[in-house]
Amino acid sequence: MPETKTDAFQDSYPKYATLYVPASAINDYKTKAPWSEFGTIKAIDGGEAKKCATPTISYGNKVLTFSCETEGVEYVYEIKDTDIKKGYDKEVNLSATYEISVYATKSGYENSNVATATLVWTRGTFTETAPDDPTSAKAMQIDTPVLISTNNGAITVKGELDGQAVTVYSAEGKLLGSDSISGGQATINTTLEAGSIAIVKIGQRAVKVMMK
Repeated sequence: MPETKTDAFQDSYPKYATLYVPASAINDYKTKAPWSEFGTIKAIDGGEAKKCATPTISYGNKVLTFSCETEGVEYVYEIKDTDIKKGYDKEVNLSATYEISVYATKSGYENSNVATATLVWTRGTFTETAPDDPTSAKAMQIDTPVLISTNNGAITVKGELDGQAVTVYSAEGKLLGSDSISGGQATINTTLEAGSIAIVKIGQRAVKVMMK
């Protein structure tokens, strides 16, 4: 990739021009000034570089996993932990909530769209039968991780324990739908638009998520 001064195109109008570059370096040109100032950047062969597929986010066995239909990609992720705080109060409320974002990148390809998810630990009440007395049962509370993602108005909750109730409300408290985790997943379709806030209640835990 050639080097030049960042103000090399100061007296011109690159945003109205098209820059043709090697397909293998198109992402570098799109992210580094002054080349990124061009309104259109295309591969030398005359077409746009292929775009990486949007990755998926999974969690299981205490491991966060990214996968992508485009082979050979690298993952660029960011994880924000709402429990990482600095303050002066005598009490700190811990919520164990992780906001995850990731995109896929590969030489010669455009970066993928960003995938997001919220990883939380919920406490649900389940029934357990005593092994020495199959006619009796006791209630027990289990902390279990769930992964929440949104896409085109749908909210998907993935969890390791089937049977957890999932309920979705609007930010105003209107009930939008409910389901229970079955086969490791529950999906609730809503009419919420991208950028709006939904409240997802799982067991005894309520979490705010932004729709995509």
